[in-house]
Amino acid sequence: MNPESISKGRVTESLVKSCLFNWLGYGKINSSIWFIGTEESGGEIWRNKIRTQTLDSSLKIRSKFKLSMDFCHVWEDLYGIKLRNFKGPTVWCYIACFLLNFQNEYKNRESIKKFVFEDKKLGRKNSDHFLCEFFPLPKGKKNSIKEYVHIWPTIEDYYSEVKNRRFWIINEKIKNNKEIKLIVSYEKELTKLILDYYKNDVSNKENWLYHGKKSCEKYDLYKINFYQNRNIFLLSTPFFGYGRISYNGLKDAIKKIRKLVKKNREFN
Repeated sequence: MNPESISKGRVTESLVKSCLFNWLGYGKINSSIWFIGTEESGGEIWRNKIRTQTLDSSLKIRSKFKLSMDFCHVWEDLYGIKLRNFKGPTVWCYIACFLLNFQNEYKNRESIKKFVFEDKKLGRKNSDHFLCEFFPLPKGKKNSIKEYVHIWPTIEDYYSEVKNRRFWIINEKIKNNKEIKLIVSYEKELTKLILDYYKNDVSNKENWLYHGKKSCEKYDLYKINFYQNRNIFLLSTPFFGYGRISYNGLKDAIKKIRKLVKKNREFN
């Protein structure tokens, strides 16, 4: 059977909708740090040199996901792709950079590759971080809905159907898991959605620019006044990739957060 022909075919609506609310991301939900992105790009389906799945087979795997999955198990065991097969910088590398600096374990760029692709510490169920994807379905292109156009005529229709319930699930998990202290949003449009959702409970805490060699990076830190006087902080960063952010920018951001921790006990 030709994988190309299957990947171009339409997946059933029942299969697609079985994947909308059963899964949030990778790692340990009750962790101190959450990273939130918009959605997965479906590397197992569309990345030419490594793909092992069609959209149909990937969704069948995803339909059996639980809210939290182990990153290495999904990619290596379920999708059949060894992490070492990924080349070049990915969103994962910038997440690893943040974590290593936060834990005072960053040495150089090789330590990032080792963390993700060799030691395979990213998004593990026994880790102290969680990689959340706000929207559940893999898409070949961010602003396209062509894979699911027979279900939703426009991408706005898709977002409209799933957004509120996804927010509700995420909010409940944050509410019921007391260890969550910092949420890192690495997409500006997603940050806007989060700020709008918590608009009555958000205050701006700090913002700054990092002037790198190739770009000027803008960071914003917000405080969300949560239930029972509990505060969670939201760090908004440039996108983790496409030259919009640097490892040095993330390192600088963590230094600034640490200074605020010393000044303000509510970060602890």
